[in-house]
This record gives sequence, C-alpha cells and structure tokens, in this order.
Amino acid sequence: MERNEEIILIVKECLQGNTKSQRKLFKTFYSCAMTVCMRYANSSEEAEDMLNEGFVKVFSNLDKYKEMNTFEAWLKRVVANAALDYRRKFIKDVDFVNFDDVSYDIPDQNVSTALSQISAKEMMNFVQSLPETSKIVFNMFVFEGFSHAEIAKTLQITESTSAWHVNNARNRLKKMILDK
Repeated sequence: MERNEEIILIVKECLQGNTKSQRKLFKTFYSCAMTVCMRYANSSEEAEDMLNEGFVKVFSNLDKYKEMNTFEAWLKRVVANAALDYRRKFIKDVDFVNFDDVSYDIPDQNVSTALSQISAKEMMNFVQSLPETSKIVFNMFVFEGFSHAEIAKTLQITESTSAWHVNNARNRLKKMILDK
C-alpha cells in the first residue's frame, strides 16, 4: 500500500472514532506540524501550545479533508491557521502597519556563498529573530504557500503590506547571512 493510500485509510478510521488511528496520525505528523508551529512561536512551550490547538483543529475538521490534496499539505495549512489563531488570541503586541511597496535592495552577491556556510538551525534562528509581523507574513508566504491576498485577508492588512513584509524579511535575512 502506498503512503498516501495508507494515510487516507488512517484518516477514514479516525473519522470513525478509532483512537489507535488518531494516535498513529498524530505520531506520523507530529514532526511536520511541530516544524510549522516553531516558525510562528517564540519558544518551544508556545510551539507545543500551538501544536495542541492545531491537532484539535485537524481532528475536528478531518471531514473537510479532500483526498485530491495531499494530507500533509492540508494538515500544514490547518496547523498554520491554528498557530495564527493562537498568535491573535494570546499575543496582543503584533502591530500590522500599512506600507506601500517599499524595497531596500541588498546586493545578492556573496549570499549564495554565505548560505552554504550556515546550518538549517542557524537559518531558523535568523527567521525567528525577524520583527514579529515580518516573521509571520514571511512564514505564511514562503513556508505555507499563502498568497498575498490570503495573507491580507487572514491578517486584515493590505496585499501591498504583505508584500512589503516579505521583502523586509528577505532583506533582513540577507543582511544577517552576509554579516555572519
């Protein structure tokens, strides 16, 4: 049986209330979901809280999963939305300021060389150190695949503000990488 077929079978068993299948689904996708949560969290404890809320939403909405999409992509989207809900609920200091498309260009020369010399953990730390709003928008756009329109609707900002935050995050990351 292919992995996708196996996952679909587990999902169907979960929908029937099979707790063993629910545990299996949780264990199978724990690492994937935790990775999503860590991108939005400021600590591992916060990520765990987001993860728990994410899996509650996953299990509550399993009936909405459509087999034409990969389950992992669907789960990541649900968990990312749960992480964003968590941020809105508990983190009141996130400030979404409207900006026109602004760009400060940092030359790309040497970025590839610098990138090859840093670890994934260092890169994750760089992303974590971004200003809160830019970090959230960057994660949604780059890692979760949200469009600027979807980000704007979710965060109640304009599409140009979303684009500005992605550009801001990229430029800050380039500078951090080059300064390392």
